[in-house]
Amino acid sequence: MDKTMKRMYLKLLAVVLSVMIIIGVIVSVSYAWVTLSTSPSVSGARLTVSGGTTILLAADMQETVDDNGVQTVVHYPAAFSSELEFSEHTGYDYMSGLSGLTPVSTADGVSWILPVYDQATGELKDISEFEVDRSLSYANITDAHQKGRYVYLDFWAVSPGSDYELRVSMDVKTNEGSSLVEIPGAVEDGSTVTGFALSSTDNSIASAVRVGFLVNGSSVSSRDTALYARSAGSDERFQSLRGQYKSPGEQADVFNDDKFTIYEPNGLLHYGGTLNQGDYALTSPLGYDATTGTISAADVSDILTVQGSSHWTEAGNERLVDQFFQTRMVGKTGLTAANAPSRFFGDELSWHVQQYISAGTFFSNTNTLYSNATDGVVPASRVASNLLVAGATDSVYITTLERNVPQRIRMFIWIEGQDPDCIAADSDITDFVLYLELAG
Repeated sequence: MDKTMKRMYLKLLAVVLSVMIIIGVIVSVSYAWVTLSTSPSVSGARLTVSGGTTILLAADMQETVDDNGVQTVVHYPAAFSSELEFSEHTGYDYMSGLSGLTPVSTADGVSWILPVYDQATGELKDISEFEVDRSLSYANITDAHQKGRYVYLDFWAVSPGSDYELRVSMDVKTNEGSSLVEIPGAVEDGSTVTGFALSSTDNSIASAVRVGFLVNGSSVSSRDTALYARSAGSDERFQSLRGQYKSPGEQADVFNDDKFTIYEPNGLLHYGGTLNQGDYALTSPLGYDATTGTISAADVSDILTVQGSSHWTEAGNERLVDQFFQTRMVGKTGLTAANAPSRFFGDELSWHVQQYISAGTFFSNTNTLYSNATDGVVPASRVASNLLVAGATDSVYITTLERNVPQRIRMFIWIEGQDPDCIAADSDITDFVLYLELAG
């Protein structure tokens, strides 16, 4: 694809998927796999989808029906629209009460590999002894006494105009689009009008978070389609539905028509260790071979889309968000260093912070990126001089939306334990905002 075609990603924007997941992480140090002193907690979640006339979105509706004496959960789309606010749908209430995330690893979105530690020494066991979760047993945990592992949610997308390939993207002209940045804390500062200032971030979590998209292209049963046709949100243009997934507790298999894509939002951003900012370290998440029962590192270069690094936009020597903090928080009573961030980002901005973030560009070809590595690392100098960057990865896409055929998509969010940056941040709480823009 030439440069002109790359610039056309802006014109081909099909949908914007905004995901604001506010995660608090409390950890203790262990290289590669974090040993958690206590379970991270999710302090809040906001999820919004908006788009133009080319792509429509819908929440996932669930209904339990009697299927010859067996209670079966049926999935179908709610009413499609160009904008979708997940907080308005009761089916996603669990997102605001999750017990948290702990590091896991996956190469297919079906087999989730969990670390196992020696009870006597606390040391990490060999990966051959890690636990394999294929039934979503450690997903979306809301029990405060359990450690959460990873998060997933389902939504529907449809293209009423023509076929579209969806990709995670950004706009290279405006530096807007997909990004993941950590939310600053606050410190007392008598030199400011508010008495407080936003602190810097150390990127301890931003460098290790992953987002995955699992797509199953199988058509759903006629019963499911009929139920959708009778629902309040049905649209007569959409006569068939696609996407079948296992429910929690059901053992999953990897089907030939499953497609999994991994989005690495801050590939050039690093915390601790020996990597330099701007280096790219090849990621090798763990995969599971159900036939042999073995766990091993997997090559995901064909399903991985890698973004550079995103950051808070600066004006001169100051971040724009710092300036706005001082403007909006003047005269606010009861401010403390502990509550100032949530009152500003949550109460004042409703976690809509995209206008203060500069999104990083993507590597146009992940295989080319991998081929430039030496001993598993692409040095910053080689990244800057030899690798093209673009608004999206050319060869990696989430799915092909067939015209007028709603597709159910399962999205995961997790901390990748195999990432070399998956190390602790002095047991501090780290919040982050994830924003996704999908282009067709």
